Amino acid sequence: MADFAEILQAYSSLAVDYSAFFELGDPGLLNSLVDYIVEQEKTVFVSKSFKVLHECVLRANNPNEKAIYSSMKNAMRSLVESKLLRASKSASCVGFFLEHLGNEDECLFIGRNGNAFARLRNINAQGKCAVFVVNRGRIKFYSSLSECLSAEEGYTVNPISGNSDFIASDNYFSVGDILCTDDGEEITLTSLISTGAEGLVFCTQHDKWVAKVYHRGGITPLRWYKLMKMRSLDLEADNICWPCRLLFSRNHIPVGYMMRKASGTTISRAFDGPDAMEKYFPAWSRLQVVEASLSFLYVMEYLHLHGVLVGDIQLKNAMIENEDHLFLIDMDSVQYQDLPCPVGTEEFTRPELWGKSFVTFLRRPQDEDYSISILVFSMLFCGQHPYAQRNGLEMLRDEMEAHSFPYTVDDSENERIPYGGYDKIWDALTPTLKDMFVRAFAEGELFDSLEWACAIQEYRDKLVAHEYEDEEVYRVFPYYVKEVAAPVKRTGKMSIREAIMNSNMNSEEARNQYARQIPTGQQAANEQAKKRVEPSHPSFKGSTQPPPSRAIKPPTNQPSQASALVNRMNAMSGSAEKRAENEAKKEDAPAPSPRKSGFGRFFGNRHN
Repeated sequence: MADFAEILQAYSSLAVDYSAFFELGDPGLLNSLVDYIVEQEKTVFVSKSFKVLHECVLRANNPNEKAIYSSMKNAMRSLVESKLLRASKSASCVGFFLEHLGNEDECLFIGRNGNAFARLRNINAQGKCAVFVVNRGRIKFYSSLSECLSAEEGYTVNPISGNSDFIASDNYFSVGDILCTDDGEEITLTSLISTGAEGLVFCTQHDKWVAKVYHRGGITPLRWYKLMKMRSLDLEADNICWPCRLLFSRNHIPVGYMMRKASGTTISRAFDGPDAMEKYFPAWSRLQVVEASLSFLYVMEYLHLHGVLVGDIQLKNAMIENEDHLFLIDMDSVQYQDLPCPVGTEEFTRPELWGKSFVTFLRRPQDEDYSISILVFSMLFCGQHPYAQRNGLEMLRDEMEAHSFPYTVDDSENERIPYGGYDKIWDALTPTLKDMFVRAFAEGELFDSLEWACAIQEYRDKLVAHEYEDEEVYRVFPYYVKEVAAPVKRTGKMSIREAIMNSNMNSEEARNQYARQIPTGQQAANEQAKKRVEPSHPSFKGSTQPPPSRAIKPPTNQPSQASALVNRMNAMSGSAEKRAENEAKKEDAPAPSPRKSGFGRFFGNRHN
């Protein structure tokens, strides 16, 4: 450390990336470094997103890193009290580097294993500043950036990635079987959780840990070699289903790994429009949607801090219990060091990578930025893809290639925005988020997860402070009203049920009319007197004689129903003679009694 102090004296200030302090690891080493900085009164610049990265580490709650973030907190407090800490204007890693690389009086502190160093290499940065590279507790000094990038070579694809062989095993495991971990513990498979294309997931005797056991042929050399490397990271984070211990059969054949148990439902299922959001999170407001998006970004940046690229980013590869508890699953396919992620999902992948075999190349952090931007939009818009639109091209991939983004900053064009209230979600966003989305999806600009996190934090702070006057802004779907189909009134024939449903029997006018028809007092007496007088009825043939006082019985010569049916059939046959005969019979038949109104028609005529 003495040599480090002598080198440090030649520079007026330091630009410190969070990864540098994080990879120092040893609290004593970090404290010594900060003591030298304070003693020599060196100004320390950090990026705007420095606090975001610290929040990522805190939320991960990895028991193996508690000493790190505790010493980090003390170091930052010491710099603040000494008034030596300065915040940069940029939230992104690249922007922060470009602010300071051209200054000969400054030196850059950066971690070797995080994605920040990979970004520095990918932009082919040029600068005059010196560089301190921190690699798991060791510090190496380079007098120039070009010297640093030449000495610290990047990764190339491991040849094992092209090996399609698999570990042969005739073992089949089920509930009750016992496996062994790489550190010798026996693991009992207590119950089956799920079955997938790659394998089975079992509960174990440990409540918070589950076992993933691969199907026959599921363990390739790439997969198992990657699992061994991932195991060495000891990422026992609360929100990542990371392979923490390897599993073997009793005859020492690799079969799977142990990981943290996730809870909740997949984001793809919950974030699937208004109905799904109402089903899974009925009490949520827009604030909870924003918090959930931040939780996702925190997990992603925590992995980037360890040099991990998720690769296959999609909504179904994460589970959510609430806005603060989001879990990344299917971690065995990630990209780590020289081992690529062998899979990908087209609607979350840069068009430049379509058609390529993912095992033949290593993704760059910029490739991950594209996928993250789509997922951030999809979460804020409750499952909607940024390129989904009305009256567009035939396929989603065509929209992605054309950068056909249906939203605009000034809302000048909204006829392509999908129905369902998504235009109102867009209207409620902050100007910063609108600008970033348009630049990302319409112009092809890339933003890293730290920039998205800072922008969404600004949105969250406005919601928490209740800065919006319009209360609809705080709803999950502002101004959204669930449409209910109005009943269609039919103009033709109606069934009895339809006639009852469409009648006005319950209207106020109908009730009043019914009340007026009820006789009371003298009206009832008059009505009773009228019933004693036999009413006269005109005959159907013009006679003014009243009908008989008793019910008329049909004459014996009246044709039966069968005869009537025969007559009808004969009439339909077209015979003129039969039609004339039928007409004659109708003339000779006696006239029927007129139909009475009311209940009297059921009883015939009465005698007083």
